[in-house]
Amino acid sequence: MNFSLEKTEHYTLLKTELTDLNKEQAEELATIIQAHIAEHVCPYLILNLETVVNCNADSVRTLISIGQYLTKNDGMLIVSNPHESFQRLFDKAEIVFVPTDMEAIDYVYMDQIEKQFLAEE
Repeated sequence: MNFSLEKTEHYTLLKTELTDLNKEQAEELATIIQAHIAEHVCPYLILNLETVVNCNADSVRTLISIGQYLTKNDGMLIVSNPHESFQRLFDKAEIVFVPTDMEAIDYVYMDQIEKQFLAEE
């Protein structure tokens, strides 16, 4: 699978070059993400799906499980640049999605600030 990882202290941005996201490819993504979380401290993942034009319900279920895994590790999955044709699947799955990577990065920072603020109370 062709992908790139941009790692920072606050988040990881994973960009894939897939055009179709099916169950097998989503599971491969999950394996990559779990390995990355094991070696990298930051559990916030921005998954850029700009090149993906087809996505099925099985892959959305896998993305939900990735999101749950990250949430258990005090992080979050944010999907950026989803194609309009399958954006409704994300709405029904309650996956956080934003139109751009910059908005996803802002979302990460806001979530981290909120958690820090709540911890101080």
